[in-house]
Amino acid sequence: MVKSPIDWIRQEASDLSIGRARLSLWLERGVADTSCSLHSVGMSYWSLLGTTLGFEAITEMPAPNDGPYAFVGDDVRSDSVWFAAQQYKPDVLVEFERYGGAVDEGKLAGKVDNLLLAHHRWGKRPQTLVLAYWTKGLASLPDHTSLRQRVRNGFVTRARECVCGSLACEVHFFQVVLQEVSESHWRLSQLIERGVP
Repeated sequence: MVKSPIDWIRQEASDLSIGRARLSLWLERGVADTSCSLHSVGMSYWSLLGTTLGFEAITEMPAPNDGPYAFVGDDVRSDSVWFAAQQYKPDVLVEFERYGGAVDEGKLAGKVDNLLLAHHRWGKRPQTLVLAYWTKGLASLPDHTSLRQRVRNGFVTRARECVCGSLACEVHFFQVVLQEVSESHWRLSQLIERGVP
């Protein structure tokens, strides 16, 4: 039986073996929380994970302006896009965002909106959408049900443009738990799947 991308991500969540082998800086020493450093290393981690799993993973990949939502909303750049080898059609879209509690619910909703819009612009090809949110320690969790409903039901842009939901994809949530190892340095300590339906 062939493993799906989510099965491989779940395997990584169980032991962080890819991160330990290929990004020990983040898993051992830790990275300073300055500017966008944690966001940058997180995007690198997700693209490294995709590459190690046999995909051609690209960071900050813009979705094409194709399909019925080609010019709806803002430009869409996914934090990590995983392509099947030698194909220009993605299988996995990943967004990575900081989450510090209820104050950040809107940011996560925006990331889910980006995932859905990118899914449409890529011709509904990517069936696996991943929202990975990082927390300092085991923080309170976002409303996964509400976020999942945005993918299923769609949303309205700031310009009042409607974006339809999609049943052709599934959104998965992973909490990236960071642990402080020294003054202002944070390391990846756990990757936990959340909001499983």
